[in-house]
Amino acid sequence: MAKITFNLEELIQILTSNELLRGEILRPKVEGDRIRFVIKTNSFVLPYIPASLGYLDFRDNRATFELTIVSSYLNRAVSRLKQILQLKLPAYMRLEYPKIFVDVDKLLEEKNVRGIRVKDISFESGKFAITTCNI
Repeated sequence: MAKITFNLEELIQILTSNELLRGEILRPKVEGDRIRFVIKTNSFVLPYIPASLGYLDFRDNRATFELTIVSSYLNRAVSRLKQILQLKLPAYMRLEYPKIFVDVDKLLEEKNVRGIRVKDISFESGKFAITTCNI
């Protein structure tokens, strides 16, 4: 069993370095306990949408995040979010606005990480702690 601890800035660095952020996610930065970024859409009406992401919990091997669209105007149109953004989510992610679910087992499998299993993910005082165990 191992425990990996890192802050949100380090998380952004890890995601960027390993090319885990999709091309539609631009200018990620940390503000408090949230990651703020801009979503590049394929729409000429709304080419960029400001958003933020916050961690909620880890349960049944799924990490749950809360997606917030920063504009109140866009929040009214959120029921059409997938159509507006034309998002191509990876198989390990599911969007049910305002929640994003990440199946950690599928993520590790897709990225060819073998021999470990994520037992727990916690977020306290601005730091993530990922606890792993052997399969």
